Amino acid sequence: MFLHGTHRTAGQRLRLAADRRLGAGNFFWHAWRVADDRDRPILFHPDVTDPSWASRELPGHSLDDMRLAVIKYAHWYRQQGIRAGSHVGLMTRDGLAGLLHHIAVTSLGAAAVHCNPKMPLRTAAEYFLRTDAALVVGDADLLAGCARAWDATDGVKAPPVYGIRLVAETATRPDRPLADFPHRYTGDELIMISHSSGTTGRPKAPVFHHRSFFAGKRERLWTFPSLKTDRLLTALPHSHSAGISYLSMAVLLGIPTLLLDDADGARVTEAVNTFHPTVVLGFPLTLATIDPGAITPDAAARVHTWNGMGDASHERHIRPLVALGSHPTRKGRAAGSVYVDGLGSSEMGMVLFKQAHTRDSELYGRVIGRPARVVRRAAVLDAAGRELPPGQAGMLGVRTPSVTLGYWDDPDLSRQSRSNGYFLTGDIVRRDDAGVWYHLDRTPDVIRTAQGPVYSLPLEEVVLMATQALDAAVIAVDDPQDPGSSRPLAVVHYADGVQRSPRDLLDVCNTALARHGLARLDGLVLANDRAGLPVGVTGKVLKRVLRERHRNVLHTGGDDGEVAVGTELPDAPVRQTD
Repeated sequence: MFLHGTHRTAGQRLRLAADRRLGAGNFFWHAWRVADDRDRPILFHPDVTDPSWASRELPGHSLDDMRLAVIKYAHWYRQQGIRAGSHVGLMTRDGLAGLLHHIAVTSLGAAAVHCNPKMPLRTAAEYFLRTDAALVVGDADLLAGCARAWDATDGVKAPPVYGIRLVAETATRPDRPLADFPHRYTGDELIMISHSSGTTGRPKAPVFHHRSFFAGKRERLWTFPSLKTDRLLTALPHSHSAGISYLSMAVLLGIPTLLLDDADGARVTEAVNTFHPTVVLGFPLTLATIDPGAITPDAAARVHTWNGMGDASHERHIRPLVALGSHPTRKGRAAGSVYVDGLGSSEMGMVLFKQAHTRDSELYGRVIGRPARVVRRAAVLDAAGRELPPGQAGMLGVRTPSVTLGYWDDPDLSRQSRSNGYFLTGDIVRRDDAGVWYHLDRTPDVIRTAQGPVYSLPLEEVVLMATQALDAAVIAVDDPQDPGSSRPLAVVHYADGVQRSPRDLLDVCNTALARHGLARLDGLVLANDRAGLPVGVTGKVLKRVLRERHRNVLHTGGDDGEVAVGTELPDAPVRQTD
């Protein structure tokens, strides 16, 4: 718990924590009211398309700066007819602009419908239609792509679109205060729709509300690193619910924060060297592509926490990062930083399980620790919704006020996601006798073999450590000897251009898997580039695409040299994919 020496004093945070009106829809105005440093820059947003950005002073934005922009945008939205209950689509690569428009929209009592700028434009256009967007604001080229998709669909009544730069140039401050502004939230009013990652198919549209989306954040006013020495770097997609969530915490706590758009490992490394953050946030693939050797000693010494969230943080990616920096303990500072591995999803509203790894950690294998305090109850469930005992694998069910109340356009899915009073997260887990939880798989990714289910995530842990690949996925492919069943196959990707033998890698993996008592692989694909191991808009591997691409590989054995097939199957050549 952080009591003294913080950006917001204990008294200010007490006022925030005690105010039951504070929620996700009005967090900015509560932060502005309690702050006594409204002119201090807290959000920094570099133009990473400018090659010289890292050598120049970063532009900073204070609460006062944000307030003026929000009022202008809210006035513009009111002129367009946006009122409480309206839905406003947002699709921009500019994370700061997206946040300011989000605050302006929710300050009117309307709901922001966020769409990742990397979303395929036909998918984005369909998403805005089914979420009832009254208008869409965003980057001109993205809006043009949506408009083309709407034009190609007969009978579609498309929402009007407005370029975000044009809005910034034409919006003006009102001559007198806006009426009923900011909106007074009284309960669980809708404030946001932010799509899921779409890794299992069509992106879902979970809804987020004023009270439930803030559940769990109130206690984090005391526990989130917010000393005056703390600085935050967020490389999350800022259109994602996680991006909005952490930015709201940064604003509430007054933490100097760098928003990094379209982040990859190289840009995060550059930002760490320039901004000297103490905490770095990102989805696992982004953090996995950081080159620790490229971080300067001065910058590395400042980092005490890496925060990855999702379902794909692996030992292979964590160990190089926790070797950097130092972190505080009750006995003083300890060498090495901390990697907080969080299990969450769009629907959960926040990370509900987390495990802190240090350079001395030995327990990996997709351990996710214990439920967060906001979780009232978590259980391992069978197909009928009955709770399973320790040691058995099953579906993860949670009871927590933070979870989405459903999906905007899919009441059937909303009903299917509930069982016996639990929300089903779509994860397969187990817990041990000591109450420690392990993440085994996503429900659609379980490999249904003739001998029983095989869970992909523990296998991926071993494959990554054994091969030292940049990334890997274990997927189900058709079993040529047992129709209707599957066998596990790994797809691995390196970024260094070194030639390797898929056959040798397969042997290395199976030796390591046998040592861990895990199922063997029946094949291995060596992907020459990222297209061979594709990821979605949030950086998660698209296993559904890989399953379709390689489903028959054990039948054919391949014909171009990049797949190694297990020796117990009919002989086949080794194949490589482009």
